[in-house]
Formats: sequence, C-alpha cells, structure tokens
Amino acid sequence: MSTENINISSTNVKGKCDNKCSYAFKYSESSSTAKNNGVLINLTYDSTSVPPVVYNSEKYIVENINIVSPSIHTFNNVSMPGEIKISHTPQSGGIPLKVCIPFTSSSESSSASQIITDIINKVASNAPSEGDSTNLNMNFSLQQIVPRKPFFVYTGEYSGVNANWIVYGELEAIPLSSTTITTLQQIIQAFPIATPGGDLFYNSKGPISGLQLGDGIYISCQPTGSSEEETSVEYDKNSTSFDFSNIFESPIFKSIIIIIIGCLLLIIIFYGISIFYKYLTTDRELPKLT
Repeated sequence: MSTENINISSTNVKGKCDNKCSYAFKYSESSSTAKNNGVLINLTYDSTSVPPVVYNSEKYIVENINIVSPSIHTFNNVSMPGEIKISHTPQSGGIPLKVCIPFTSSSESSSASQIITDIINKVASNAPSEGDSTNLNMNFSLQQIVPRKPFFVYTGEYSGVNANWIVYGELEAIPLSSTTITTLQQIIQAFPIATPGGDLFYNSKGPISGLQLGDGIYISCQPTGSSEEETSVEYDKNSTSFDFSNIFESPIFKSIIIIIIGCLLLIIIFYGISIFYKYLTTDRELPKLT
C-alpha cells in the first residue's frame, strides 16, 4: 500500500469493480447532535435495529458523520472546499466502511445542499468554538445526501485503522454557496488528514437499488466464488465487456431483431408472389365440348 495520499481521478483508476464493490443502502431519518472539534464537525446519527448498509455482503451501521474543510481527498490533484465523511461499523466483524462526498462552491442547490447548509449554520450559531456542542433540532436522512451515482473505491488507512473507502468524484460533489463555505471555514480550521491507499477502482453502476435489508434476503452483486478484495480486480482498459443481463434492452439486439423480422417478411412476400406468378403462367387444360 502506498504511503502517499490517494488522488481521486479517473486517470488513476486501475480497473472496474461494478460487481466486487457492491454498495446498497436504505438510511432512516435521524436527529443529531453536533460537536465542533476545532478541525471538523462531528455529527451523531441514530442507530437502527436494521443495518442500513450492505457492502460486499457485509452489513454496516452508521457510526458517525464528519464535515471538514478543505476536503480530505484531492480530486484530480486539487482540494475541494470541503467534504462529508460517513463512517460505518461492520455488524459482525470486518473492517470499517467510509463513504465520502466532496463539496463544491456553486449557486446550484439540492436536498443535500439544504441539509448541509442548515447543519453548518446551526453549528455556527450554537457551537462556533472548539469543544462546543449543540442539538441540531432537525431530522434528516443520509438517503437525501448520498448520491445514487458512480463512485470510486480503495482500501486504505485512517487514523491507523484499515478501512474500505467509497469516494464520490467531483462531478457528484454537493453544491454549497460561497457564503456557506466561508461560514464553515470560520468555525473549523484546516487540518491535513493522511489518506494513504492502495489501488483505486471505479464502480460505474453506483449503489444498488431495490435492496431488502434486515432479516430477509437481500440482493448482492457479488458473484459466487469471487474474491472480496478490490485489489484483485483487474482489466484491460482497452477491452470492452458486455452485460448479458441487459441484452434485451440493448439497441444492437433490438436492431438485429428488426432486421430478422424484416428479412422473414420479405421471404414470405417473395414466396407468395412466386406461387401466384406460377399459378398465372402455368398452362391448364381447357374443358372439352360435348
């Protein structure tokens, strides 16, 4: 594993991990207490009887949430204005899971933007100094914050503990106004966090939808007999792959079916015309007069 901080960039991707980095979630709504730790905002998140996350067949619960500025990771070798890190603990052994989404300065807005902005403003008003805590008096769900978009994956250390990391790229960054970013930077200080990691992989499909969590069955993208180690996934970047599960939705498949049907119709029509023409041109014996 490299000792250098990992750079989240498509140019660093070693391979795909659509099947071996399966991430599914169904987060519940939660109240939260925020603490200003001086270099980050730490948020609590209500525990639930049903683990809200499944990653590679392992179930996880939310441990806590951190908001930092600037970003923990670099994206195409550039730091973003901030980042939210959602830490998960495995239910039955294994290494932790971290899910990270960067912030970007933008006039655009989303449900995630509104939630993050409200949290930052409440902390700025009620817990502006290091060591201060406040009850946010608001309910929110990570369901509204975590994108259902493609993401990057790597395995690396955080505070001396090995963890799996899911990091969304800058295209999926949460937009915050320049005013909100300034407010965040006024209540916490910049603090470099080491993020050494192994190989970087890319899940182009994003989180799995339609997952049933709890004691019932759940969908896992991981094929039987495959390794759970992301670093075992390799592919030729110039090669192409075909997903047979979507064959019937493929434009190529539909075009082939149309061509086949058209050829069959032409054959039937030609055959019919041939029979009719033969009937018209065949000499027939005239009836005899009596």
